[in-house]
Amino acid sequence: MDISVVLATYNRASSLSTTLQTLFQLVYPADLRWELVVVDNNSSDSTSAVIKAFQVSFPIRYVLETTQGRAAAINAGIAAATGRIVAFTDDDVLLHSNWLTALKQAFDDYECAAVAGRVIPLWNHPKPDWLEMEDQQAVVNFDLGDDFKEINFAPLGANSAFRRDVFARYGLFRLDLGVRGEKHTVTCDDTEFGGRLTAAGEKIVYSPNAIVYHPVDPLRTTKKYFLTWYYYNGVSLTRMEGLPNDGVFYFGVPRWHFRELVGNLLRWVLGVDPPQRFRYKLRTYRSIGNIAESRRLWRVRRASGYGSRLHDQDLTRLAQRD
Repeated sequence: MDISVVLATYNRASSLSTTLQTLFQLVYPADLRWELVVVDNNSSDSTSAVIKAFQVSFPIRYVLETTQGRAAAINAGIAAATGRIVAFTDDDVLLHSNWLTALKQAFDDYECAAVAGRVIPLWNHPKPDWLEMEDQQAVVNFDLGDDFKEINFAPLGANSAFRRDVFARYGLFRLDLGVRGEKHTVTCDDTEFGGRLTAAGEKIVYSPNAIVYHPVDPLRTTKKYFLTWYYYNGVSLTRMEGLPNDGVFYFGVPRWHFRELVGNLLRWVLGVDPPQRFRYKLRTYRSIGNIAESRRLWRVRRASGYGSRLHDQDLTRLAQRD
């Protein structure tokens, strides 16, 4: 098997149906062998019925993962996959007809460990004037231009692919990261895993031709949503990186987080340009998330009985209790 496509889903029967339809319309060479593994993460809607309807005309491998969480579902998909390459996408995207071929071509041409595909936001309503799209992830956006290039950061989970053997070398996705059920709060499961690869010197290539389109939910383009997203982005990044074992701490929080908070807060409050003020308001919320998660990790660390001698990457099991 050349490629296993792993699609984790939870309570999105309607959008899943649309995504599956675009998967079955893919165009690829006759000698490319691939499989589709759909992981149902304990859905309570008509997800299983949607999958069964498509199984009539296409061999979908159905996996039920009852442990709630995107990371758990993806890990189950990896365990079930048989392809030399494991590709991931989401249950609310539209795939370009050439997506699968482009992924395979990138691996063949660049001898890389992973490929990061392009994710293009699909607007079905006017984009707010205040929304700055550069480096913006709150609306699922990953576009590095029209050229192939090697990158030193993680692919976006909605459009990524890895050689299967990297999971044997670097492990699976961390269960204390990633969304769980209806709680779209903690993320960075894909960021953390990609970070392991780049830290080890593995080659990750961006493919502009491997494209998925992500419809933008109007509920995700409000300032309230963005403020919440940035707060949990701070939580996620801090959980991913863990606390240092040394340095100056105030109330269990590394000192630099307070410096960042004060700097962002002043630029937000004292700024005169509205877009710039909102940009720093978002960063202020992210700083608050950094501080809140640092405090939580500090309490977990102290409760473990190991004090500062135990790094937070070793506290994953304890952190999952929350």
